[in-house]
Amino acid sequence: MAASLGAIPLGARLSALTAAAFALLASISMAQSLGGGGGNNGGGSVGLPFGLLRDARGTLNTSLVRHPRDFETRLLGGLGVGLQQADLVTDSGGGSAGTFPWPGLLGEFGGSVTYRDRVGLTVQGSWGFTGYMLILDSVNYRLYHTSTRAELRAFWLLRPRGDSPSLWKIGAAWGFTMQRDDELTREIGSYQNTSAAPAATRAFFAPELGRFGAQGKDRFELTLRYVIHLDGRDAWRSDAVNGSRTATYAASDNYLGLVVRYHIGFRKEQAVHEAVPPSRLTDRHADTLAVLTTRQRRITLRLWDNAEYDGDTISVLLNNRPVLVAHELTKQHQRLVLDLGPGHNTIRVIAHNEGRVPPNTASCVVRRGRGREELLIKTKPENDQLLLIELLQ
Repeated sequence: MAASLGAIPLGARLSALTAAAFALLASISMAQSLGGGGGNNGGGSVGLPFGLLRDARGTLNTSLVRHPRDFETRLLGGLGVGLQQADLVTDSGGGSAGTFPWPGLLGEFGGSVTYRDRVGLTVQGSWGFTGYMLILDSVNYRLYHTSTRAELRAFWLLRPRGDSPSLWKIGAAWGFTMQRDDELTREIGSYQNTSAAPAATRAFFAPELGRFGAQGKDRFELTLRYVIHLDGRDAWRSDAVNGSRTATYAASDNYLGLVVRYHIGFRKEQAVHEAVPPSRLTDRHADTLAVLTTRQRRITLRLWDNAEYDGDTISVLLNNRPVLVAHELTKQHQRLVLDLGPGHNTIRVIAHNEGRVPPNTASCVVRRGRGREELLIKTKPENDQLLLIELLQ
């Protein structure tokens, strides 16, 4: 069965594309489990507008997220193609019977959650069909078998070297294929084909390898997967007769698929209540507090006032982009999750005042993977402090 996803929009962004894809699936399936057709010239194929799916990425919100969260939940949808081939069980000889790989189509819908862009889980359902080409003498008969699936998928995200716009994704899915019983008989001249599929629920395993978007609320995914059913049972069997020639075919619905998936986020960007005045970023002194290195793209900072509470207020900038504005330090820890860029990164702490007891002081804990650094930040309205972090590749 083909495995992949079409665009599942939030609102109406990709609704037309989704509706068209599922209308295509519905029209081909004809509300039956088995469908088929063919002739002396074979003819016909499943066309998938991958160019349109690729261009639909422009509708996704991939802008940098100001305040990234550890856990991100997203709506998942997509469309894909698969390639599979039936087995020739028996034939009457003469080299007249055979099979040929043929495409199928699948639609998916579900939800995904990722943790710090490192690992994730997906729960989804899918519906579609596998396609097969059955050959007997000069007749090429196309057989399609529809089914539904439910699966749970775990995946790992790996960052390639350099400033890549996407992550490597390695995944594995476990689930069940559910099919209805159905029989189908077709006659094409002297050719007759009788196919039967039993009602069944079969477990499957599906490894995946692909690319996953590296930034933004929404993510685009292009993945190659292989679905293998664990029990080895036939999904269907087909008997063909053409004059004196006969053949029997069968298949398990295992397939190799190319998947296009869209992960649509629910995040509402937190508004920055005030911007840092440009005058605060020019003609100012800055002392370097620490120089650190890390291989983790996402780090966390905790800031608080562990001395006498005196109304100290600070702003924090990551590479001159505000991530915390006019925050009053208290005994309560303020947690910042920051996504670093490739190479050198600068975290700048700006004092808006000195409270009742100069200077403006803040306790800080930096976590960058293993271990932690405890720092004491001392700033004045005319003097900032810098934390320099290099993201190693």
